Amino acid sequence: MITDSIERYPDGRWWPNEHQVSARFPLMCRGNTGEVFPNVVTPLTGSIVNVPFARGSRRCALETGLATREQLADFDGRAYALVSNVAGYLYNNVSLARSATARIPGLTVDMVDQQMFGLSDAPAHRRGPGDRSVAATVRAMKGMAVGILRPDTRRVPDAQAQVGAFVATAPQVASATNAELLAVPAAVAVHLENMMHDLVTASAFAGVSRSMVERLVAELGGDGLVNRLTAGLGTIESAEPAFALWRLGRVVAASRELSSMFDAGLAGLDSRIAGSTTDDGVARFVAGFELFRRRHGARGPDEWELASPTWGSDASIALAAIDRLRHAPADRDPNVVGKQLAAERGRLVAEARSRLAWSKRRPFDIGLRAAIVYQAQREATKAACVRLLDPVRRSLAELARRSQFAHDDFFLLTIDQVPDALSHPDSHAEVVAERRARGDFLQARVPPFWFEGEIPHPGTWQLRTDLRRPDANRRQIQGLGVCSGVATGTAHVVTDPADPGGLEPGDILIAPITDPAWTPLFLAAAGVVVDVGAHMSHAAIVARELGIPAVVSATGASQTIPDGALVTVDGSSGTVTVHGIEGEMS
Repeated sequence: MITDSIERYPDGRWWPNEHQVSARFPLMCRGNTGEVFPNVVTPLTGSIVNVPFARGSRRCALETGLATREQLADFDGRAYALVSNVAGYLYNNVSLARSATARIPGLTVDMVDQQMFGLSDAPAHRRGPGDRSVAATVRAMKGMAVGILRPDTRRVPDAQAQVGAFVATAPQVASATNAELLAVPAAVAVHLENMMHDLVTASAFAGVSRSMVERLVAELGGDGLVNRLTAGLGTIESAEPAFALWRLGRVVAASRELSSMFDAGLAGLDSRIAGSTTDDGVARFVAGFELFRRRHGARGPDEWELASPTWGSDASIALAAIDRLRHAPADRDPNVVGKQLAAERGRLVAEARSRLAWSKRRPFDIGLRAAIVYQAQREATKAACVRLLDPVRRSLAELARRSQFAHDDFFLLTIDQVPDALSHPDSHAEVVAERRARGDFLQARVPPFWFEGEIPHPGTWQLRTDLRRPDANRRQIQGLGVCSGVATGTAHVVTDPADPGGLEPGDILIAPITDPAWTPLFLAAAGVVVDVGAHMSHAAIVARELGIPAVVSATGASQTIPDGALVTVDGSSGTVTVHGIEGEMS
C-alpha cells in the first residue's frame, strides 16, 4: 500500500508509541537524539525502550536537581517523556533542560543549547512556574558540586558488569523457545533504566564541567582551547573500533592478495577472504576481523534501533570502512596521533594554568578533570547500553525469522502484539500494512530540527529526495568548531557509513549526522563536517580523540556542498569555506 498523505490517528498520534508534547515545556529538538535514532523508530523498538529510557532520565533529573518533581509529574514515559517520540522521530525537551538555568548558578541557556543540542536559532527561553525551587536548587548545587569534585569512577565498571551478567544469561537464539526469546526484552527493562540514568548523568556532568572550564579560560582561548584540552584522552570507548579497523586496514595494505580481493569490490568480499588460505596476511586478517566482531559486533549504523544490522550481523558494513582505511597514509595512525595530542594537551594544560589567576587554578583543575572523566563516561555508558540491547536485537531477529512476516514488517508490531502475531499473523496483516505505508511516508521526509508546541504536519516536511541542492558558489557556512585544526580538501558527501563510496585520505567528509559506525571513516578523511551536533555529541568527542579537524552544527552542509568542491574546514573557528569546484575556479 502506497500513500501520498497521512492524517493523525483518532487519538491524535502520528505514529505508535508517540508521546505528547507538554504545553508547559513545548520546545523540542533533534540535537543529540538524531545521532542516536536518525530514522523513524520502529514500533517494536519504541515499545521496548520508551518507558525504561524515560524512567532512567527522570531519576537522573530528580537526583541532580536538573528538574523538580512538580515539573516531571506527567513524564512517565507513556504520555510524556524527557526524550520523546514525536511523529516517529526522537526529540529532546529543550524547554525542560533550559529550566535548569534557574537552579544552577552560572549555567546559561546558551551553554545548554551549545553543549547538548547544537541549537542556534531557536526561540528564547521562557521561565515558567516551578522553575525556581529552593529545594531543587539546593539539590542541584549539592549534586553538581559533589559530582564535579568527586567523579564517580565506579559508574562505568558497575554498568559493564551489569551488562556482562545480562548478556551471559541470554539464551542461544537458535535453540530457544518463543517464550524464552520473548523473556529477553521483558527482562532488559530494569537494566535499560539504569543505563539511561547513568548516560544522562554523565552527559549532564560532562556539559556542566566543560562549561565551567570554558568560562575559566574564556580570555585564553574559550571553547577552542577547551577542545584541545580534551583531545587525545585515550579513554574514549567509542573510538576503539576505529583503532581496531585501522589495524585491519594496515594488514590489507601490506598484503598483495588481500589488496587484490578488496580491489575486486565489496560484493562477495567476505566469501573470497574466507576461501583463501595461501597468504599469511589473509590468516592475520581473518583472525583480527573475527576478534573485532566479537568485541564490537553489537555496534553499527543506527545501532540503538533494534531492527538495524550491526557489525556482528553484517560483515560488509565494517569491510566498507576497512576498504577506505587501507588507502590512508601511515601518518594517520591514531596511536601515533593520540600520543601527539596527549603531549600537546599536557603542554596546554600547564600553559593555561600558569596564565590563570591564582584563584582560578584550583577550579580549573577540578573542572577539567571532571570534563575529561565524564566525556569518557558518556561514551562508555552508550557503548554499554548498545551491548545490552544486542541480546534483545538477536532474540527479536530470531522471532521475526520464525514469523510469517518479513523482518522489517515484524518490527512494525509492538511487543505486546508479538505473541498473538506469531500465532495468528493474518489478524495483524492489516495493521502492519497500514504502519508500513505510514512509516514509509515519515521516513521519506526530514523532520524539523526543532519545533515549539505542535510539530508541523509531516506532509509539510521536506522530502529527502529533494535535499541535495548543490551550490558551488564561494561561500562560508558557520558551524560549531569541536576539534581544532584546519584542513583543505575535496568534499565527499556520505549519507550511509556502509557506503562511503570513493572517500579518499585527503577528502573532507561531509555527513548529515554521525554515530559510531561513522567513526572509522574519520581516519580516512582530512576533516569532518556534520550538519548537526554539539560539543558533547558523538562526532565531536570522537573527532577530538582522533585529532580530526571537525565542525558540527553546519546547517545544510550535506545538502548544499557539492561532491568535488574544494572545502576548508576550520575546527577552531567553526567555519566551513566552500571555494568552488576544482578546475572551475578562476
